[in-house]
Amino acid sequence: MDHILPYLFFLACPISMGLMMWMMMRKDHNSASAPQSDPRVAELESQVGELRMALHQRQGVEAAASVTPTANAAGSD
Repeated sequence: MDHILPYLFFLACPISMGLMMWMMMRKDHNSASAPQSDPRVAELESQVGELRMALHQRQGVEAAASVTPTANAAGSD
């Protein structure tokens, strides 16, 4: 019995890890249903879209403003 004890300690980790993986897989498999839409998610996605459009417009204005002085400076020389 004394020579088996170290092997049991050595095998405890992989066996418990396999058991935990199996339990997690089993839990996820049983709860696989269609995701329910949350109105908050839709609202946040629309806000993200609005912010991206505003950022894109702002970058376009800044790019146009930085190009205009360069063109005027070149024309005045």
